Amino acid sequence: MHVLSKSVKEEDVRAFVEEAVQIAEPGDKNNVDAVLQVSVSANKEIYEAIRRCNKVMCKALRELMKEDFEKQEQETKQVTLLEAIRNLMDSMKWTADQAMTAMKIPDADRRKYNARL
Repeated sequence: MHVLSKSVKEEDVRAFVEEAVQIAEPGDKNNVDAVLQVSVSANKEIYEAIRRCNKVMCKALRELMKEDFEKQEQETKQVTLLEAIRNLMDSMKWTADQAMTAMKIPDADRRKYNARL
């Protein structure tokens, strides 16, 4: 696979991304994602150039990595909320439950945050 080499050509990346976007099977998408991660790591400059110059290709890359972005966004949100809970507990001398009440965190989510405090 050309897209895994460090000397990948831009046209190979474009062809791979265009083909990858059309894959429908979830298992295949996981494989494509793994290949894409390795390829991007080895060829950041080419992917950056494609991202800057080609809106269609940029959209395709975003679509391929949509699940990764959503997972990362969710994790960032949880880390931010944990920091806010800890800050309220420290500065206000509140319990975790009091801090989460003040932040209006739903009861269903509290166990998950308590486990990480």
